[in-house]
Order: sequence, then C-alpha cells, then structure tokens
Amino acid sequence: MESSSSPKDRILQTAIRLFYEQGYSQTGINQILSEANVARASLYQHFGSKESLGMEYLKQIRKDWFQKFNEFLAQVPNPEARLLATFDALRESMESNQYLGCRFLNLLADIQPLNPAMREEIMQHKSLLRNRFRDLLQEHCGAEPLSAAQQKLGDFIYIVFEGAICEAKVYQSTWPIDQAQEMIKQLLSKESLE
Repeated sequence: MESSSSPKDRILQTAIRLFYEQGYSQTGINQILSEANVARASLYQHFGSKESLGMEYLKQIRKDWFQKFNEFLAQVPNPEARLLATFDALRESMESNQYLGCRFLNLLADIQPLNPAMREEIMQHKSLLRNRFRDLLQEHCGAEPLSAAQQKLGDFIYIVFEGAICEAKVYQSTWPIDQAQEMIKQLLSKESLE
C-alpha cells in the first residue's frame, strides 16, 4: 500500500483486498489497521465501525465492478456480440482473481442474517446488474421496450451469468462460463427473439 495515499484510502483499499481474499468475518480490524499502516483512530474517524467500513467496501466495489464491466463491453462495437461478451468479461475476471467468485455473494454468505443494510447494498448491485442485462438484450434485439417474454429472457441470461460465477468458483475453472456463453449464444440465435 502506498504510504502517500490518505489513511482513509489505505484502510478502504486494504479492506477491499482482505475481505475478498479472507472473508469479511475472518478479517479483523487489527489486521486491516496493521496492513494499512494507520492508527485505530483513523478507522473510527473515517468509518466509525467495521460495519460502516463494510458498507463503504460494497459501494466502492460496485463502482469499480461496473466501471471495469462497462469498459470491457465498450470495446465490443457490435450490440449483438456485446451481450455474449459479458461472459468474456466474467471469464477474465474469474481468472485474474483466482476463482474467488463474486465479492457480493461472498460477503452475503459471510454476514449476519440480521444485517439488512449490507444485504440491501448487495441486492442493489444485483438489481443493477439484472437491469444491465435487460439493457444489453434490448440493444441486441433492437426492441424498445422489451416485450414481457424478452424481459424474462434478460432475467434468464442474468441468472445463467450468476450461476456461471458460482460454478466457476466451485470447479476453479472457466468451463461453466464457456458452457453458459454457448447456451446463451444458441438461445439468442433462435428466431423466437423477434
């Protein structure tokens, strides 16, 4: 961690790394503070508590995730190919992160069930992603607005994408992503989209 960054940034960046690598519950405040090389007072001054730090973590990783995802898709000029390229983005992300999986689902599995604020942040991310898939399908189909059947198809693609994340983590391999992409490609080639 660069010592030139602010204590708040060092705490957040350290938490981003440790929460993903070790898990939220398994990462203690003392480890974060030690690795960020900041005093305990900095945590309470900037975040107040581990839960507040967890909320900032979720907000920051959502921002970072969508930025990378959208930058990846922007490199695909063809709207028809862009929807399938979501799986290429996923493949690249899973490989570069050693198949650690979805940061949001990992945290959801790791927090207390009675933590509605963090759960709401996770659901907000997933809702944005679900809507992004509908937008990509709309671009693919050239339909505005999507029919009810097309909205269901967008939700199906989103669910397949999410399932591919989980299975790639389980198998430590991209084959679930490859299979999911091929299934969606075949589905999109059907004339029932019109």
